[in-house]
Amino acid sequence: MGKQRKNASIKDNLSILKNIVLFKDFKEDTEELKKIEKLFTEMRAIKGEVILREGQEGDELYIIKHGSVRIVKNTLQNEPYTVVILSADQHIFFGEIGLLLNDKRSATVVAEEDSTFLVTNRNKFLDFGEKEPYVALLITRQIAQALSQRLLKSNQDVVTLFSALVDEIDSAWMVY
Repeated sequence: MGKQRKNASIKDNLSILKNIVLFKDFKEDTEELKKIEKLFTEMRAIKGEVILREGQEGDELYIIKHGSVRIVKNTLQNEPYTVVILSADQHIFFGEIGLLLNDKRSATVVAEEDSTFLVTNRNKFLDFGEKEPYVALLITRQIAQALSQRLLKSNQDVVTLFSALVDEIDSAWMVY
């Protein structure tokens, strides 16, 4: 029975990995997905549990298997605000920068409900890259594309905020 459960869990994990953009180049390649699946361990978190804390070092990548998380940032006044809520049905991951850099986390991630994650870390990914350089290269390209898209969106958001600030200042001067 234990072996059946493990096989069912691997099949479930493969189904999840197929839908994660980082692994889209292997969507139809079950053998490569099985190799990738071995990078991950399962982790559970209860509702309200902090998964990552802004400012702390970390090198893990998380895929939401079941459940959801709240991404929280602190303002300059150290007030927390929710950036977004992410759920398993979005086929989402977070912490991918940790695979490339062992750096401080840019946000806090809190379990919005009891949740399960597939987790890997930088050392596992680097070791995997030594054994499977082509697969690791394609995954790294997908990480780079995801980060580039986020950077472009951040740049657009900065321009929007700057424009709103200029408009606000112009409006204030017109009052006088």
